[in-house]
Amino acid sequence: MNISQLNSKDDASEEDKSENETKISGAAHQDVKVGGSQKECREAPRGVVRNQAFLAVLSVAVGIVCLWFQDHPYEPQIGISSHANISNVVTLKTHFVPLDPKAFSSFVDSKESRTSLHGILNWKSASVSWKWVHHQYFAPLLPPSAVSKDPAFVWRILPDDTSQEVMYSSKYVAPPPSGPVEELLHGLLSLFHPQPFLYSRYGPRGAAGIIRAKSFDCVDILLRLHAEYQLNPPSRRPLWFTPAAFIGRLVMNTTDSTVKHFSLHVPTDKPLNVDLEWLIGPDEDKDMEVTITFLPEMSLEVEDTDSGGITWLDEISHSKALDLLEKELYKYKQVDYLNFSEAYLKGSSEGKPVHTLVLWGSLADQSC
Repeated sequence: MNISQLNSKDDASEEDKSENETKISGAAHQDVKVGGSQKECREAPRGVVRNQAFLAVLSVAVGIVCLWFQDHPYEPQIGISSHANISNVVTLKTHFVPLDPKAFSSFVDSKESRTSLHGILNWKSASVSWKWVHHQYFAPLLPPSAVSKDPAFVWRILPDDTSQEVMYSSKYVAPPPSGPVEELLHGLLSLFHPQPFLYSRYGPRGAAGIIRAKSFDCVDILLRLHAEYQLNPPSRRPLWFTPAAFIGRLVMNTTDSTVKHFSLHVPTDKPLNVDLEWLIGPDEDKDMEVTITFLPEMSLEVEDTDSGGITWLDEISHSKALDLLEKELYKYKQVDYLNFSEAYLKGSSEGKPVHTLVLWGSLADQSC
């Protein structure tokens, strides 16, 4: 390259530099003192400032949205379309009062028990506070040919097909529900806690129903369900929560499947109504801790329904219906148990001996 070419290149560079200085000459600038010397700093272009302001506003907005979702957690409304007619759905509402932590005061000193009890000590509320469902959601609870059945008819809603199987306490996750009945019952129990087992490890297992009353177009059904929950994740040893039973009532119009009443609850009429078992080691026979205590409330109901105006044409009492359900699920209850004075008079009149049982509590429903 000759000297004339270098001079031409230098002249072009000077022109470019002069042009660049001209473009920014209108921009404001300020002097910033750094280390005792003066350095010239030009302000950022206005477009960059606008972008930074926009990002700041966006960050604040996202933070507000996140805080709102923390206070208003999403609860999926399974089976309900956003275009569903609101008149065709009902609202299920759950109620749950946790166990008193004092029930475990004698166990928390043990590190193994304290670790295993994590699931129950942190279970403070129902998993889902409410849920929309269609009226037809409860139809699987009706007996076959419900219209032709009379009061006192008992049937198995959930048969016990596991009588010959060994139900291990080391399981964490239940088999997925199969069929409309299991899907319905699993969905209801999952409103309280996400890990229900429809088939408990020990008998009685399953569910039974009974027709309590009938009208021209309505049926009143009571049901009894025996199920349990495993409360811990696999990082901890299993913890089993076994309520005495779930007692339910369904009043439904058999013509259009309209729900007049539905409720499901753990009975609270006895001083002990829930059993807890947890492993503190790998051996189920040697490393199992057990306690029985009182659960104040675990229930759900369909809101804004009324069965009070129905005229029943044929019915049996609630107590009679519940007694027949117990006899279906507890074989020993097929023998009538009387208090001592009644048993003595009956035995004397029939010339039969009296066999006496002394119990801490009721023999049924996790109460002794």
